[in-house]
Amino acid sequence: MLKAHAISEIGAGEPPLVLLHGFGTDQTIWGKMAPELSAKRRVVLYDHMGSGASDFAHYDADRYRTLEGYADDLVEILDALDLRDVSVAGHSVSGMISLLASLRTDRIGRLIMIGASPRYLNDGSYEGGFEPKDVEDFLGLMELDFQGWARALAPRVMDQPDNPSLTQELVFSFSRENAELTRRFAEATFTSDYRAHLSECRVPAAILQAKADVVVPLAAARFLADHIPRARLEIMNVRGHYPQLSAPDVVVDAIERFLAETPS
Repeated sequence: MLKAHAISEIGAGEPPLVLLHGFGTDQTIWGKMAPELSAKRRVVLYDHMGSGASDFAHYDADRYRTLEGYADDLVEILDALDLRDVSVAGHSVSGMISLLASLRTDRIGRLIMIGASPRYLNDGSYEGGFEPKDVEDFLGLMELDFQGWARALAPRVMDQPDNPSLTQELVFSFSRENAELTRRFAEATFTSDYRAHLSECRVPAAILQAKADVVVPLAAARFLADHIPRARLEIMNVRGHYPQLSAPDVVVDAIERFLAETPS
């Protein structure tokens, strides 16, 4: 299990912090934040199965058809490393992956959700940000022209027109992923709906949301915070779905404040 997910660890100190990347990236997305966060604690990173340097031989299409399989992976990794009172910072879809895992184990002590959403599709009065046709077209482009999809999506989700190097960094991150497995992860992500599980969360949670994010509207972030019993919402003065790349210091500061306010 550990080798299959290309686990890496830096720093020392308890309680530990696990950093989970979102869809279309891998653990290197945390490169600007992990060194600073590891100055005070043990930081654990890994690649979701089918992403980055994970061992694709372990990929099981049935297990990863929904986010439940990724949550099971997190629980198994925490067990294997014998981590306790863990803080989990999950970006995007990993916000829900970490929440699902927290319902399966008592090893998780707090959650940090960065640009997370319980449902990406609009549903009546619920504003998720996408219509079913949007997702259908999105998945179709991934299947038809994966590199073209990466080049088209990165500028929109990064939303940093004055810093093209950041967009290129994201294009590179998307482009080097496995096309088929990334498309499957996208389908599991954008068709998911975990709104009914939010009230079951038993641990403190920080919802860190950019003030403008084409993937997750503010309404979805507010819904998330309103329906998790011990959640606090912080709207960060940044733009885009990848603040760990565009404004790492802002995200680190928000994480450190939350961890200081929710000790063991």
